[in-house]
Amino acid sequence: MALSSDRMLAPWNHLAQENVAVGFVDTILRGCGQVMFQNNPVTGLLFLIGIFINSPLLGLAGLIGLIVSTVTAMLLRVERTLVRAGLFGYNGILTGIGLAFFLQWNAFLVVYIIIGAVISTVVMMALANFFSTWDMPALTAPFVLTTWLLLFAALLFASVRPTLAIHPTLLNPLVPVQTAIRPLPFSLIGSGATLVNLLQAFFRGVGEVFFQDNLVTGIIFLIAILVNSRISALFAALGSLVGMLSAWLLFGGDGFWVYHGLYGFNAVLCAIAVGGIFYVFTWQSAIYALVCALFGTAVMAGISAFLSHIGMPALTGPFVLSALLFLLPKENFHALRPVALTDVAAPEQIRRTFFEREQAAAAEAGTAS
Repeated sequence: MALSSDRMLAPWNHLAQENVAVGFVDTILRGCGQVMFQNNPVTGLLFLIGIFINSPLLGLAGLIGLIVSTVTAMLLRVERTLVRAGLFGYNGILTGIGLAFFLQWNAFLVVYIIIGAVISTVVMMALANFFSTWDMPALTAPFVLTTWLLLFAALLFASVRPTLAIHPTLLNPLVPVQTAIRPLPFSLIGSGATLVNLLQAFFRGVGEVFFQDNLVTGIIFLIAILVNSRISALFAALGSLVGMLSAWLLFGGDGFWVYHGLYGFNAVLCAIAVGGIFYVFTWQSAIYALVCALFGTAVMAGISAFLSHIGMPALTGPFVLSALLFLLPKENFHALRPVALTDVAAPEQIRRTFFEREQAAAAEAGTAS
């Protein structure tokens, strides 16, 4: 059972239903939590705290994107239950943080973030309608598409300019990859497979889901997920481990990227999504989720290499592509138990409901016979 049970949240949920202002705050916090599929205001609050601890500016940018995207959905009169669940906030907060991370801060950037947040809501609804044919989620695709297009556009704008984070690189396949785990890109100072470096890589892999390259923030994020779901927390940890260890030991990835969690965050999202959110948690779906996380790690390198000549980031594109490829065959892999979008909840609740339905069906069949 999650550390923050339904009973503990009951007074807050009741107040959120009765008070408009509290309800709006609840919606905002759930939108933040939904970045990692956690429909829980406490989780969302801890995510925000973790972001502000690492960077108040990124926290502010994220809040702007979160609020604007949510309000946009309200003004467009999107179905209230979807808005209240935070499903139109999570792409907005990621868009706000992403634009603030890769572009220089000024007044124009604030306007740019507002535009991006509005568009993310439109794109979210468009993709949700498109994928509904297959009962598939939009995931973070609205954030990826919106942010990519606005970052590409910034290369030709004078008012919003890229930071050094957008740095074109000409890849040379003949140059060996430096695999030593290290905090600095062009130095071996502090490098090596030490416990400290491995812990840094592990927790930063969780933190980088929100662009937070910070050990403490990663720890807070993992605790925040645990508040809502032990299963999701387990898969977040396993995803980061798979991303870190496969990039370092199996693929021989850049050790600087490994240290800073850049091979971990897409794997984290893959593991959470496939491991217990869109498939019922079983030992088969657990293995399937880890394979998806492994593939997401390789796809991260592939998309990054594809975009390297213009210096653009992969964002959560590897997660979106990998997760969709692993979710699309759901009706034909009979060892797995897919979850309908209308039934998505905490993994523990999904698993409990699934087995209750199976027991009820078995009892009904026995009575009929």
